[in-house]
Amino acid sequence: MGNERPRYWFPLALLGFAQLIVVALSFGPPWSEGWFAYAPATGGQQFLTQHLYGVEMSRENAIALDASFSGVGRNDGWLFAVLATYLGTVLFYALSARRAGNGLPWWKVLVIAVGGLVGILLADLVGYWEFDMDGDMRSAVLLTVGLLLLAWLDRSVPVLVVAAAFVLCAVVLAQGRLALLLSSLVVLAGAFAALLSRPKAAAEGD
Repeated sequence: MGNERPRYWFPLALLGFAQLIVVALSFGPPWSEGWFAYAPATGGQQFLTQHLYGVEMSRENAIALDASFSGVGRNDGWLFAVLATYLGTVLFYALSARRAGNGLPWWKVLVIAVGGLVGILLADLVGYWEFDMDGDMRSAVLLTVGLLLLAWLDRSVPVLVVAAAFVLCAVVLAQGRLALLLSSLVVLAGAFAALLSRPKAAAEGD
């Protein structure tokens, strides 16, 4: 382990790319409110033709569905980045520990992964119900807490710096897509800095 670069490069890179995916998907076309089916023409027509009929979804159901998501305060899928980053980080650290010869049994890894996912969802709901925070703010807070835990786990001052810059970009300076984009650049910069850093063994040997 002494000749390896900091492991925190992976969760930082995963978070950065996951957020960029969310940004890219937010520019996609809106969801359609109906589906289309082909039906044969009726009447006295002699030629076989088909007409396109749009069968629309009940507008009451569409409005209720939109209200349920807008009421929770999230419409950009940022929670996806939170969950994906947590799950990927747990698996990455579990595999790294197993390669080092001190890995946990897989059932414990599964408990940590599932328990953490449930905890994140519950914390998100508490932020909405108890503190009336919008979706972007809840996601930013969850990710900041995750970065702080990562800094504690790796005893890393650089991750603390990344966490501070993340809060600045995702909460203070910007909102929405711009907050996602700026915070993505911050964590990706931290990941690349970790990858470009000299391994500990090489630095101590000089």
